[in-house]
Amino acid sequence: MSNRILAITGPTSGIGKSTVIELAHDYDIIILLCRNVEKGNDLKKLLEAEHQHITVDVIKCNLSDLANVMKAATLVLERYPYVDCLINNAGVMSLTRQKTVDGYELMFGTNYLGHFMLTHILFGSIMNSHDKQIIIVSSGAYLFAHLGRRNFKYPLRFNPIKSYGRSKLATLYFMQELHEKFSKDGLHVTAVHPGAVSTNLGKTKYNQTFGNLVYKIFDPLFISPKEGAKSTIKVSKNKNLYKGEYVQEGKITKLKSHGLNYYDRKRLIRETLASLQLDQFMYWEK
Repeated sequence: MSNRILAITGPTSGIGKSTVIELAHDYDIIILLCRNVEKGNDLKKLLEAEHQHITVDVIKCNLSDLANVMKAATLVLERYPYVDCLINNAGVMSLTRQKTVDGYELMFGTNYLGHFMLTHILFGSIMNSHDKQIIIVSSGAYLFAHLGRRNFKYPLRFNPIKSYGRSKLATLYFMQELHEKFSKDGLHVTAVHPGAVSTNLGKTKYNQTFGNLVYKIFDPLFISPKEGAKSTIKVSKNKNLYKGEYVQEGKITKLKSHGLNYYDRKRLIRETLASLQLDQFMYWEK
């Protein structure tokens, strides 16, 4: 295994782009899993012009469409024997109630379920690599939400703050489950903050007042893309220091009690497997 291989979602803008540009020094092959292929190809040209040693592959991956996620992951398996590091970076924030292709609330379906399915399919490839690393970009927004009972049903009522926070809380539980089950097998999994960069995403002329209020609440969590990438980059370069941890601004940060709720975590995993019609939580042939 001479080539180090990185796969990352949401690499064409914001935190993801800053992360890829910095980590291009450390990897031989970079797989850009992106919704916008045109932007992916632009980034590919930029990276290959700056780094003569790397190969960049652009694969369409729309995390709000599970069939597309499966297709993208299958292409990765067909083209590469392993993936050293998977960075689940992409994320959406919506101020209005929206559905994924599969009928889930958009933020939960994209930020959590899409990445869950991607990781599930690529898991054997990750575990058969040298680095065995998964980095999950979560967010301090988990503070604003508890798991609740209707995560896999389209919500009757919608609160963007709680819905976004719930999707990010789910990613924290996902990280903890991966660590509990597979750290003994050499998996290095870490969750990092932040999960959002300050933008006008979700704002329209129809909800501007409400949108300004929401972004004011989240403002302490919003930082520049370059700053936001620092934690991911630090964890990637020092994987042994951050196994099973939540990292904010490069420092291990203790989660609040509901972010460590064992019973909610186990319930989430059971319901996720049932909803995605999966037989077990991750699998690979040792």
